[in-house]
Amino acid sequence: MKAAYKKAIIIFAKYPAEGKVKTRLAKTLGNEFAAGFYKLCSEHTFAEVNRIATETNTGVYLFASAKDEIDKMKDWVSYNFILDYQRGTDLGERMYNAFAKVFDDGCKKTVIIGTDAPGIDSRLIKTAFEKLDYFDTVIGPSNDGGYYLLGLKENNPDLFEGIMWSTGEVFQKTVEKLDSGKKSFCLLDELTDIDTLEDLLQWLAELKDNHHPLKQTVKNELKRRDFLP
Repeated sequence: MKAAYKKAIIIFAKYPAEGKVKTRLAKTLGNEFAAGFYKLCSEHTFAEVNRIATETNTGVYLFASAKDEIDKMKDWVSYNFILDYQRGTDLGERMYNAFAKVFDDGCKKTVIIGTDAPGIDSRLIKTAFEKLDYFDTVIGPSNDGGYYLLGLKENNPDLFEGIMWSTGEVFQKTVEKLDSGKKSFCLLDELTDIDTLEDLLQWLAELKDNHHPLKQTVKNELKRRDFLP
């Protein structure tokens, strides 16, 4: 059945189980904090995405990391997202298959995001859709050499092959592939992808929005653990 949406947002997420998410952050701050932070960060992302969905005719596809997480996702996420699960042997294949599903449903412009960059908001995602009117691809680079957002108007298998995922080369290799394929692209603002305590402290230090929904909660917890004065 074809979707009624011409635009769509794909979210890749995991269920926030202790010991299963933010494992590098957990090495310093423990599994409970890591899972709690991941849950907060994900819920912030869901709320920002839902804001777009309610204001515009935009579909939201939430892809769980595995099939057996779908029921847990239904209990966790209250928004009217289309639930599915990621298919593939690596991140590139999983993203390609997710884009293929959404484009096959009839969407003409699609962006994919994760839940690791708390700086993402509805403004950035709206900008990505606007830029797709003029460019083949939109990329939101992250400070670790990857990207937090990729926007496409058609699937491009070359972008998902021959890349060492979860390394600092992801963004650069993606840009090289776009250049060699003569595809136009636009860059969004760089955001901090939080995997470690250092990333988290850097994000808090650079965060100018004192009303960000995660800021005070995270700062209070880090102070309680003596990681902040």
